[in-house]
Amino acid sequence: MKTKRITSFIFLFLFLFANISNAEIKNIGNNEIKRLMSLGIPLIDVRRKDEWVSTGVIKNSYLHTFFDKDGKYDLKSFITKIKKISNSEKGIILFCRTGRRTTVIAKALEKTNTFPKIYNTKGIKAWFLDDNEIVKYQ
Repeated sequence: MKTKRITSFIFLFLFLFANISNAEIKNIGNNEIKRLMSLGIPLIDVRRKDEWVSTGVIKNSYLHTFFDKDGKYDLKSFITKIKKISNSEKGIILFCRTGRRTTVIAKALEKTNTFPKIYNTKGIKAWFLDDNEIVKYQ
């Protein structure tokens, strides 16, 4: 009887805490972007090429469009590209225009448990407000 109760408790515990290993999503500002990049955490700019051309990009960022102009995406392909440049233990920084797209992407990535830490930003608009450096897209 005691063994049955212990076994039931273990299964209940595992069931309740099965999602404990989900990725951590953290919203960050510009100073934290710079600090994390200096530690080797990649900044992934998910905007489209036309946006990179019109505003420029952050030096040393990785340019990987997530949503095409019609709003379509391929999460599996995106993850494959990002895994090639990311030390998955450190996490990734997601960057777009205002943070709306990256919020959606971060939530989708969180469910995959691919990256333990996902840093979400307020995007290029907030980057400009603090007069941060931009380089021309090439």
